[in-house]
Amino acid sequence: MGLYNDGSTANFVNHASAQPGYPIATFYSGAASSANGEHTVVITDVSLANGTEAASAISGENAGDIIVYHDYLTHTANLAYVTSANHVDEFAHLGSFHSVADLARWHLTASDFTFV
Repeated sequence: MGLYNDGSTANFVNHASAQPGYPIATFYSGAASSANGEHTVVITDVSLANGTEAASAISGENAGDIIVYHDYLTHTANLAYVTSANHVDEFAHLGSFHSVADLARWHLTASDFTFV
């Protein structure tokens, strides 16, 4: 896993707005159907069964983008990075999120996501 120097095969792409340590360049939080090409997307209108469903629910994702979604099977909030169209690898699971409303109440913003 790398940042910057391992090119197009890096798991995470530096989407900082200015330089490492700054918030991401583009952010969206809301209905999955309205997401389109932002580097980080928080889905707050629907709970999904897995990362593939989350990636399929939004449009314009690119490798290295981040998706945050609620998983109704595990009652977790999951963070995943896009590996290719409609495919993700999950890298974090936050427990005790009983509904998508629990995730929405966190009111995540671009400032919650930085590249270091």
